Amino acid sequence: MTDSLSTSSVDTLVTGGVEQYRSRGYDVSLPDDSGEPPAVAEPTPEVASRAAETESTTPRAESVTSETESTTPRAESVIDRQRTVGLEPLVEADPTTVLSRLWTNQEHDRITVFLTPGPRVAAEVEQLLSAPVGVQAADDDGRVFFSGPDRVPLAEGGYAAVPSGTELCWRETNDPLPASMRVDDDGHGSTDDGGHGSTDDDGGRGSTDGDGGSESTNRDGRLELRADGEPLAVLSGVDALDCPPRERFPYAYERDTDKRIRVVDFAGRPVDAFSGVAAMRAGGFQPVPAPLVPEHMLDGDVSEWWNVTVVE
Repeated sequence: MTDSLSTSSVDTLVTGGVEQYRSRGYDVSLPDDSGEPPAVAEPTPEVASRAAETESTTPRAESVTSETESTTPRAESVIDRQRTVGLEPLVEADPTTVLSRLWTNQEHDRITVFLTPGPRVAAEVEQLLSAPVGVQAADDDGRVFFSGPDRVPLAEGGYAAVPSGTELCWRETNDPLPASMRVDDDGHGSTDDGGHGSTDDDGGRGSTDGDGGSESTNRDGRLELRADGEPLAVLSGVDALDCPPRERFPYAYERDTDKRIRVVDFAGRPVDAFSGVAAMRAGGFQPVPAPLVPEHMLDGDVSEWWNVTVVE
């Protein structure tokens, strides 16, 4: 699980983490499975016994984000003394990497301890995993999501696309939509010219009832795809990301049997064909990245499922 990090940097972090946990009495293994953490620490009976004795009086360790950062692991907290720990090296706090590793370890009933090379990355991990968890920003209107590596699959097949050359952003909002846009009863947004946007009868708020309702904290708001800050597509909420209809986006694309990528408009009419995604981008169309939605990746409250330490 090294991502784009250099092997030497990862090895240094893993070695430091292994030394820390072995010195604290853990049994540490180094799995060969690439789907597992590079190191897994199991508390010995002695470690678990000592933790149980002090659990009622030991506070959670101090944050590593202080300017007076010490090398004492934040992972000294009692939350991981009686549980299996997945040691995960991070040279940069990439949101996709952090959330996916946390999810994987949670699925295997392991605490995630992120091993970082310094306080900057550690602070970024803490910020990412502090409430509201896993989002780029949040305000009274809702959350702004990070873009993930996946695309938005459509009900008719293929994936959503938009004109290239713009900066895309997914966010929740209650702001009034332009008059040409609306949120339909099926929980998706549409425009009078075919699919990307308008106000419904309640003045632009997306419905949270029925199959399209969002389970996010912004229960009365919509989910908008914005291009350079302007609404381009609208859904009723994050749950409506599950295969929305093609007409909600300006374009769609799909790889055909001849291996070429076919681009169609919101109504399914052919627009162009390309040899690959790079050629499609150069031709004026870009895939729509799916947002990283924390409640779609993580199971409930994760505050007791992670920790971070600086390895020097």
